[in-house]
Amino acid sequence: MLAVSALLTFSACQKEDAVMPDTATMELAASEFQLEDLESLENPVITAATETQDFRIRETDRKTDAAHSLGSILKHLNLDEAQRTAIKGFMEQQTACVAEHKAKIQERHRELMQRANATREELVKAYKAGRITKAELEERLASLHERLKTQLHSDEAKQVRVRMLHKCRAELLANIRSVLTREQLQKWHRWAESQK
Repeated sequence: MLAVSALLTFSACQKEDAVMPDTATMELAASEFQLEDLESLENPVITAATETQDFRIRETDRKTDAAHSLGSILKHLNLDEAQRTAIKGFMEQQTACVAEHKAKIQERHRELMQRANATREELVKAYKAGRITKAELEERLASLHERLKTQLHSDEAKQVRVRMLHKCRAELLANIRSVLTREQLQKWHRWAESQK
């Protein structure tokens, strides 16, 4: 019984001595240090419509990909407290900047999708009324799908917002670089090259 008690006490002590993750490292790994996936906003994936299915934007959230993880490099830079505080502030600025433009892009996507789905609905009604064949319906839906993809990609109002998103990102990265030491910058540049 004494041996079991000693073993339990020893195990408990070992758990207390276990290395706990550094609070600063955990902070840098937080979702607030994940970069927004600009590609999915620029080039949304549109599902094809059918007689029974509307056009939809397939959600792709790649924020957790290594390529979008700012936290992955920041953890390896051994940032001091002042740098972490500055970078957190830069991220908050970038998040606000991105949120405004992202919302406008998503609103524009919704408008274009609603218009395309209204046209799809008219085509389905024409098919059900016997004014067009199933083959004609499918052909017209495919054509509408291509037009929608083109509109979503080339819409000028959207492209202005996309350029602003890229500006937000460039400003964030420039601000981060401005607080790094020479050694940290070397690591940063290697990471940036690997992301291309």
